[in-house]
Amino acid sequence: MTTQPVTGERESCAVFNPADGSLVGSVPAGTADDVDDAVRRAWESFQIWSRSDPLDRSKILFTAGRLVREDQKNLAHLLTREQGKPLRESMNEIAGFARVMEYYASISGIMQGDYGVNASYGHMMVKRQPLGVCAAIIPWNMPALIMGWKIGPVLATGNTMVLKPSTTAPLTCLALAGHLYQAGLPESALRMV
Repeated sequence: MTTQPVTGERESCAVFNPADGSLVGSVPAGTADDVDDAVRRAWESFQIWSRSDPLDRSKILFTAGRLVREDQKNLAHLLTREQGKPLRESMNEIAGFARVMEYYASISGIMQGDYGVNASYGHMMVKRQPLGVCAAIIPWNMPALIMGWKIGPVLATGNTMVLKPSTTAPLTCLALAGHLYQAGLPESALRMV
């Protein structure tokens, strides 16, 4: 990975195929202002997303899983080109991302509070509610699957996310986010920097 100027003051991170050194693509280099903007937009989205019906969130995650399965070969080829793992492993990783979305889709509507009586403490109540904006940094070695592990529970529970993919393997994460947006996820609920 190298950083090269694109236009004027904006820089980009070039993504190279580790097998042959060819250019796979590039992404904008994130700045501190980009992070601030992403957090601000995710917080604004949180005000709406956290109040959305868990069934609606479930449908979006399930639809995203289906869209990823339909595009599995293309996503796997992209992952292999940018990250370097064998195609078979990339296929498994992309399928894993879809399974994670489907898993969190299946449980998002059943996460409820609890009420009970404890002999020592008396009456107690557990109330589950969204917390706010979450952040994650994704490593290069399993970017798609780890992205799923991070965003699945966050989005299913009504939180929003700012995600920083690896600069050496960001393209697959961006493509997966595109499938989530296509499924109906508000772009401000998942911000990529």
